[in-house]
Amino acid sequence: MKRKLVLIAAVLALSFSQVFGKGKFKQEQFVNLLNIEVGYSVSPNGYFFSDLGDWHGYGFNNPSNLSLTGGFRGPAFAGERSLKLQWLSDCFEKLTVVEKVGQDMEKIPFTGKSIHEYLPGRLCQQLQAGDILIQLKEIAVSDRSTMIEYTLINQGTEEKTIGALLSGKATYKDTQCKALSKNSLGIGVAGNKHHFVVSFPENSVLTMKAKNTYETTMESKQLRPGKSYVFYTFTTYCPAASQEEAIAVHRTLEVKKAKKYLKENQKRWEGYINSILERPTPYLQSDRNRKWAVKALMTLHTNWRSAAGDLKHAGVQPATGHFDAFWAWDSWEHATALSIFNPELAKDQMRTMFDFQTPEGMIIDLVSLYQKDNNKACSKPPIAGWATYMVYQRTGDKAFIKEMLPKLLKYHKWRYTYRDHDQNGLCEYGGIGPKVYMGQWESGMDVAVKFHGVKMLKNAEGAYSFDQESIELNSYLCAEKFYLAYMLEEIGDKEQAATLKAEGKKLRKMIQDKFFDKETGFFYDRKLGTGELVKVIDISGWIPLFTKVATPEQAAAVKKNMLDPELFGTYFPFSSLNHKHPLYRPDRGYFRGQTWMNYTYFGIRGWKNYGFAEDAEKYTRLLPDRLKGLADPGYPIRENWNSATGEGMTAMHFGWSSAFSILLLSEDSDTFPYVPEI
Repeated sequence: MKRKLVLIAAVLALSFSQVFGKGKFKQEQFVNLLNIEVGYSVSPNGYFFSDLGDWHGYGFNNPSNLSLTGGFRGPAFAGERSLKLQWLSDCFEKLTVVEKVGQDMEKIPFTGKSIHEYLPGRLCQQLQAGDILIQLKEIAVSDRSTMIEYTLINQGTEEKTIGALLSGKATYKDTQCKALSKNSLGIGVAGNKHHFVVSFPENSVLTMKAKNTYETTMESKQLRPGKSYVFYTFTTYCPAASQEEAIAVHRTLEVKKAKKYLKENQKRWEGYINSILERPTPYLQSDRNRKWAVKALMTLHTNWRSAAGDLKHAGVQPATGHFDAFWAWDSWEHATALSIFNPELAKDQMRTMFDFQTPEGMIIDLVSLYQKDNNKACSKPPIAGWATYMVYQRTGDKAFIKEMLPKLLKYHKWRYTYRDHDQNGLCEYGGIGPKVYMGQWESGMDVAVKFHGVKMLKNAEGAYSFDQESIELNSYLCAEKFYLAYMLEEIGDKEQAATLKAEGKKLRKMIQDKFFDKETGFFYDRKLGTGELVKVIDISGWIPLFTKVATPEQAAAVKKNMLDPELFGTYFPFSSLNHKHPLYRPDRGYFRGQTWMNYTYFGIRGWKNYGFAEDAEKYTRLLPDRLKGLADPGYPIRENWNSATGEGMTAMHFGWSSAFSILLLSEDSDTFPYVPEI
């Protein structure tokens, strides 16, 4: 445990030092970009704010509900996949302000609504109790702990004797709450598998009032006009840990460092913000787009989870409360964007999936807090080489690619050993068993129409493939050969690099010749044996542009189809299935007509790769006008959108939609090639 704490401290110290920009943009410029208030029409159950990889965080209650005024909603907490996102309480720390009147201390009622402000990295609340102005600030101070600062200011004209108490009840159904000392609580949840420790000011007195209910009373103070009374509370939440471990972590917190914690929070977050917004791209000259980028940053960091349980490294969950684990290709997409503003987290995000690489080399679908919840049935599209290359280009960290390359090469080789049924150098999606859903999950395209009627073929024990060679899979693999070759050259392994380059050139020609249909001007999957093209016009057909596999003529033909009003070019030209297909269902079902931000990025990036800069810029600028809520203050960034109407769909506060938002807005300032020159 002690060693783990030292490692955590080292990582946090490094995070605090990473201020890349000149500091032009400040936290206070970006207020309430996301609404995390319970009852909000878009997300009526509310959401939460978390930071630094904490597995817990806070939200807001309805400001008109005076019974819950005087504290933040929560804490919310997560853990294993089955737990999802839970709330310990509607308001576990509810403030009451009292004033001495004669010989008695009388409660001062709150007046009016509380004011809520969600800044990048900080929650703020302001309310009034008579002449007392009350300000609350909540931040993360480590990957396990949070702090709330309470400030009571006398705005009257006379000196007052002011006191305060905090009270609350743990209402989560499976909670065990008890006093640990005169000013601290221990709380076990979910069968005591996860533990909270909450501490109040040293001079307070804690009383347990009923089951899981407490009250703590602060000493009163005399406040002259204009003077303030400030105190702090700290909360630690440790998933998959004992109460003793949680107490040990909590003891590392120091009240005397409270102001330092607040300053570090500001410095760190303004470093993140400026790392993105000071990139010289035309898109970031717009205030609307800057706010969109910061909203995306906030979303990614709220979904950040630190190492815990069986997880050895940190990463970003796709959407806490909806997708409560780390998925492979989500992780690699997150890492690519994180490398712009939080490179150490980007590296950990890459390591997280490879920590569970099988002896054969496979990277499994998802990993969770507990290994028993991991999904080993399949892998995911091979974009890990692309992501590692992007992290390296933005950090210059050769030690990182030396660490990753053996694992990446093993994974690359695994694909050709276990997912190439006829060993012709062209791969298929598959799984560890004969179930078709395994291959669908491995593709990341789930119920895509092009998979109708596929069969699973046995390659080896525990290895099956579709009877269909995938255009996007082989395009990813082709580009990966060049990414790996580039990184191998960087560490001096020219021989292995040359082999991969030669393989890449051969595969590129095979893709150009075997997967492209001249008559329709599009790329398709092909059936094993016959080589017959599976002529479903969908998003996978433009991946050869993203990976720079297509010839210039093929790229131009694909782009023409993407903008054809009879296919994709209606409301927004990046639908997952062409609009004329009889199974086009943009309002339900994955990959039947939804617009996904990752494939939208792949399309726009593909246009840039082939010099179609004008259309790439046009549709990047059109994104927030077409995909509802993307840049609108208060609305969550969604998992996907109805391609006919732009309505947001499925999961909220979604990771890769946020990651690709940041890339689309900021990556044009990069000077390195997106696919290494060959």
